[in-house]
Amino acid sequence: MAERVLGTMIVYGFPRAPLDAELDLADWIGAEVLEILPLWRDEPDPLPLRRRVADRGLAIHSAHGCWGGESIRAPRVDLGSTDPASHEASVDDLRRCVDWLEAAGGRTLVVHPGGLSDPDDREARRDALARGLLTLADHAEGAGIVVAVENMPPGVHPGSRMGDLADLIRELDRPELRLTLDVAHAHISAEAAAETLAAGGLLATTHVHDNDGRHDHHLPPGHGTIDWPSWIAALDAIDYRGPIVLECIRRIRDDRSLYRPEVLAPFVRPRPR
Repeated sequence: MAERVLGTMIVYGFPRAPLDAELDLADWIGAEVLEILPLWRDEPDPLPLRRRVADRGLAIHSAHGCWGGESIRAPRVDLGSTDPASHEASVDDLRRCVDWLEAAGGRTLVVHPGGLSDPDDREARRDALARGLLTLADHAEGAGIVVAVENMPPGVHPGSRMGDLADLIRELDRPELRLTLDVAHAHISAEAAAETLAAGGLLATTHVHDNDGRHDHHLPPGHGTIDWPSWIAALDAIDYRGPIVLECIRRIRDDRSLYRPEVLAPFVRPRPR
């Protein structure tokens, strides 16, 4: 079994979640690396974040890029949009996310392949997604940034099945383009271990939370029905050595007693103290 580090998403720039409190919580969880969700509309300065994270002995691994209405200048961010103006504005916002992450010292930008859509539009949306990803790959080239496309819950065409995303990334054949496996989305769309195997060697990072297989509740691991040992076995099968990144910080922030470290402890290395 590969030894993997534990990470967690934290927010940055949100008035009700001060950075020091988020870092305190990450430290309490035992995380070594962080994924940052900035308040994108304000484009908070990444340099103070970079310094304060380093001062805590942590590292910025990734950031969650703009999506939907969580945008910088675009009305909505949708990489699969077939409307030329909307698509261009979406790509422009995600270019800004790449630049922000580079300044923050991170290396992986998580992006959504699009929003809820009509399955009849799949091919046109796939073409738009491919064009957008290639533009982002060009922008990230030389910066050491990987753009990692996340699998979504049902209703995103393409994007709800990891095999579809993996096929696209292989076709585009750019080292700047990889995949993010959201284990809870996979649990709703199909089956977590099978979706992980579909990502294969293209997997760059993870989003880890739990649910009942029907609703995207973002519960801490152990409060839903995901088979965690089976999922970890799938990670081993594809030789994934990246971090296990929790995406349930809001739940833990609201009630620390919900966090069950024993669920993932057998699969991640303890944080050095």
